[in-house]
Amino acid sequence: MKAIAVKQLGATPEQVEIAKPSLQPGQILVKMAAAGLNPVDWRIADGMLEGKLPHVFPLVIGTDGAGVIEAVADDVTGFSVNERVAGKFMFGIVGAGSYAEYAAIDQHAVLARVPDEVSLTKAAAMPIAAGTALKLVEKLQLPAGATLLVVGATGGVGRFVIQLAKRQGLKVIATGGADAESALRELGAEKVIDHHRAPVLQQVQQQYPQGIDGMIDLVSNAEVFSALLVILRKGGVALSTIWSAVPEQMQQQGLRGGNLEAQISADELEQLLQSVARGELQVPVERLVSIKQAPEMLAQSKAGGSRGKTVLNIDW
Repeated sequence: MKAIAVKQLGATPEQVEIAKPSLQPGQILVKMAAAGLNPVDWRIADGMLEGKLPHVFPLVIGTDGAGVIEAVADDVTGFSVNERVAGKFMFGIVGAGSYAEYAAIDQHAVLARVPDEVSLTKAAAMPIAAGTALKLVEKLQLPAGATLLVVGATGGVGRFVIQLAKRQGLKVIATGGADAESALRELGAEKVIDHHRAPVLQQVQQQYPQGIDGMIDLVSNAEVFSALLVILRKGGVALSTIWSAVPEQMQQQGLRGGNLEAQISADELEQLLQSVARGELQVPVERLVSIKQAPEMLAQSKAGGSRGKTVLNIDW
């Protein structure tokens, strides 16, 4: 079968021909239809998990994906052939990813059925981005009416955060360029701050002189994250997804929060998919491109040149 892989950590991703996975006990074989592209994909290929989990080579890239079950091992319960599913395909061993014609996934991994009303393209965009957003909003523990700043709101996670925070009754302030303002407002942002016009800190201080209640920062380094903390009221909460928070500093400033590494369950993913099916949650896919363009798209993501959610169509 065809796949996008690296032959060693740090190598350039390329198309390879490898054997179709043979089912092991407890596994499900999925004929892939789409794969969601996430920054963690190129980070894993560069060695993020080296020494932490076993790796196999060629290392097939890709965590998020969706497709149709082609076969199940004899001991698998709860899933059947021909069901549409979406999930996180890096489970236990690094290298059996979703950027492939077929992928084998453990029945106990984060895997959920996709409702008929939801396309496999949209489902493939959800596990990491929507799951991370869900955990971020839960961790805030803010009451309805509280103000929340989302820094880096134009990415896949940010767009889900806006919607889920709005559902919790929060007043969302989103950062993004002027060209993204209408889209962010449609998702539920009450105010959009154009970070190209003036520093975010300066604009928030001018527009919210009494301070705000919470911040989710998806992009800032430690220096910028630390500087932004002054806009939070005492007792406020700030979360970073890229480990920019210094918890000791936050405690000294009377703030809650810190760094969040989100892990969702299969049940939570299924609930998110059901929300999409009911029309309660939008899946903003910025780009749908051929899997053949995966190396180029990964390079763009690594260079910081991509915005919004990219989904790869498995169209070999």
